[in-house]
Amino acid sequence: MYRFFLVGLCVLVVGCVSNKTQEQEHIASLQAPLPVLVPEGMLVYGPLINPEPYGLKMKINKLENDLFDFEVGMKLFNGAHFISPNAVRDFSGKFTIHIEDSEQLEIVSELIETPRSVEEIDLHPFTNGTVNWVRKDTKYNQTLKPIVETDFDVTGFIQFTIEPRCTLENIPIIIKYSDGDMRVEITGC
Repeated sequence: MYRFFLVGLCVLVVGCVSNKTQEQEHIASLQAPLPVLVPEGMLVYGPLINPEPYGLKMKINKLENDLFDFEVGMKLFNGAHFISPNAVRDFSGKFTIHIEDSEQLEIVSELIETPRSVEEIDLHPFTNGTVNWVRKDTKYNQTLKPIVETDFDVTGFIQFTIEPRCTLENIPIIIKYSDGDMRVEITGC
């Protein structure tokens, strides 16, 4: 009887060690191809998701005739969305790029959205009608022109309400012009 007990215990131990090894290999295969960083020692069961609803990337490219293209790229995660600047109705949370009035910098063009959002009907009590939701990765371009040749800094912000989190995002920026080159930076949140 004692021998049966020992044999049964050995089979149980070997089975548990084998299952644990397979579980660790499965966890490693989930973590390996995903771009999200996982703290060391953290076990993850199931797919990882980005905890932030969006990512924002900005750059300024020089065009011809002293013009510059200010580009803002919006990458959306986990079903996040926001209202397009092309929405016809007045919404306080529309995507907006605001650059302070300046005698040093001129905004030459309207904000161009690519791909352009499509108007849809939303019966939610806060929208209750037509709205242009941006639901996929989108970029915005605006042409800028320095009015003076001296170096300058102009402040502004990018603002929008990110849904479904329902938070008004306000990202302060500064546009710097130096030695004929223009760049944009986030100044703090």
